[in-house]
Amino acid sequence: MDQYIEGFGKLQSLVESMGLDQSISFPQIVVVGGQSDGKSSVLESIAGHSFLPRGQNTVTRTPIKVVMRSKDQVQQITVSYESGKIDETGHPLVYRRQLDDFADVAAEITRATDTLTGGKRIIVSKLITVEVVSPTVPNLTLIDLPGRIERVREDQIIYSEIEALIEKYLENPQAIILVVHQAGNDIETSRGLSAANKVDPHGLRTICVLTKLDLVGKEDDITDRLAGKSNHDDSRIKCRRVIGVVNTPLPRTDGIMQDRAQLLAAQVAAENAFFQQRKYTALAGNHGTKNLVSYLSTVFVEHLKGSLPQLRIDLDNLKVKLEDHIHRLGPVNFKQYTYTHNPFSNGEFEYVISVIDRFCHTLIESINGRIYLGSRQVRGGALLEQRFNTLYRNSLDNIDPLGDMSTAETWSKIKMAGGLTAQMFLNETAFELLTKKEIARMKSESINCAVGAHTEVLRICQEAAKESIKDVRITYPALYQAILDEVNDFLSEKLKKTKKMVIHGVEMHWDYINVKNRHFALKKDEVIGDRLLTATHQTDIVDQEPQSRILTSTGPLQLDMARMSEEEEKECMMYASLVRNYFDITRDTICDTVPKIVVRFMVKEVERQIRRHLTGRLGVEQIYSKLLVLSESVALRRREAGAKLKQYEQAVQMARELAIS
Repeated sequence: MDQYIEGFGKLQSLVESMGLDQSISFPQIVVVGGQSDGKSSVLESIAGHSFLPRGQNTVTRTPIKVVMRSKDQVQQITVSYESGKIDETGHPLVYRRQLDDFADVAAEITRATDTLTGGKRIIVSKLITVEVVSPTVPNLTLIDLPGRIERVREDQIIYSEIEALIEKYLENPQAIILVVHQAGNDIETSRGLSAANKVDPHGLRTICVLTKLDLVGKEDDITDRLAGKSNHDDSRIKCRRVIGVVNTPLPRTDGIMQDRAQLLAAQVAAENAFFQQRKYTALAGNHGTKNLVSYLSTVFVEHLKGSLPQLRIDLDNLKVKLEDHIHRLGPVNFKQYTYTHNPFSNGEFEYVISVIDRFCHTLIESINGRIYLGSRQVRGGALLEQRFNTLYRNSLDNIDPLGDMSTAETWSKIKMAGGLTAQMFLNETAFELLTKKEIARMKSESINCAVGAHTEVLRICQEAAKESIKDVRITYPALYQAILDEVNDFLSEKLKKTKKMVIHGVEMHWDYINVKNRHFALKKDEVIGDRLLTATHQTDIVDQEPQSRILTSTGPLQLDMARMSEEEEKECMMYASLVRNYFDITRDTICDTVPKIVVRFMVKEVERQIRRHLTGRLGVEQIYSKLLVLSESVALRRREAGAKLKQYEQAVQMARELAIS
């Protein structure tokens, strides 16, 4: 049995050294009881040495884990705790001090407690571990928790902290609950037993220790209590067993190789005297410190064996996860990527191509809306469609033809465009001048459409990379960044060409004003026909007064826009109507053409050429050989994970050996 416990202890120490004590639960004996019920004395009786701090009020303010390992010719006491600091590797820094004498342990625990609590009267959950390796101690692991106190106003915070800490430990299904209760007090009032019954209602993992038997009054009969029965209704106390002990103070000893049998002699004698002098002789064989240690060891081994199957499963699962983690940190052997395991290839080229293929597949599928990249917002090709048919369309619709010119300014341009030649009805030069000016206003918005599409395609590329080759980002950041850089360069070149084609697409409407456009011709004939119906023939009357003004004027001739005639205003409105009509026709054409140009010269170019571009740029040995270098952080993580994997394998092997022992 001792060998089994020793083997399990080695396994537990290994798991704890790997930082897995939060992921894997080991059976442990949790000691809980009132503040003055004698918990410390029970622990010291089990260890056979006096080593815990003594004092008034709440002395134990942190959980104290007592690990006892029995080994021949080995003597070692170690007190350790996490200091709260981090070492250079990012792991918690553990303070550890090795002692040669039990007499020094209490002071060291007190110093550790002050460090963890900052010298304040508070409860903390950080463990102080006291590991004793000696041939004089049993193979047990116990955790001493702060004693439960009464709820009083001045200690309300302390009370809540203690209750929360006790509940945390008792809820662990692997915990064996050792309830300590004074034998002279009614068992129904046991605060420790009430806490245990909340998490272990049937008492299957609860053991009750009745302490201070020698202080029970001679007139008091605790036979039922020692037999595990309630004083009130003769029902069984909800626990596996009740064991009574006498709390005889152990003397402070020098060293750790003292004869435990001699140290316990006084306590055993006191316990024998109690049972012989009282009327409990028939119960003597089931009680006492010796029976307590023996029973705890038996139950402890039962729990160890019962927990082993799940422990093996947990270790195997953690090992598989770690192996997967190491694999995701990058392939060690690129040979697995060679086609038909080509003996002349080291697999690096094939690996790079596989990364490019993964990225390009996700990129193209996301553009076409066949892959969801996890964003709640509209993304990919759907956002491009929205940009074309909503944002771009709205930007063009916001352009008001001739809206930035007054009627007088419009008429001035019409008159000046005619020059010396008088026009009967439609001055096509004036019409073209006004129309070209309005068409030019659509060029900047069309360029913005192309730039916006470029931004969205670039975002799609980045999201596709994060989704499809996120492992490469961690393992080979140089390769990951090279892919994004090449994509960025590729799209920049395509944007230049696309902007050039967009400008051509707008300016070709500026270069050639087609007044014979079928839709415009109908509108033109309608407007001019209306104008003819309202026009009147006027006689050519020479106005002498204006002539004399002109002849005597010494300044340049200017049109008086404030004195436009009714006929001139109607003619100006005719021009404005025709310009707006032609602009609307052209706007619809451009709004349809520009997105097609963007898709043709940018989006579809990504689909058609990006794989070829990346392969040509990165599929060169001189290039990819420099990119397939593990980052320093990943290389360090691989080494750490590799070392941890060896520990996992060792732990799995130890668990297998325990299963067949």
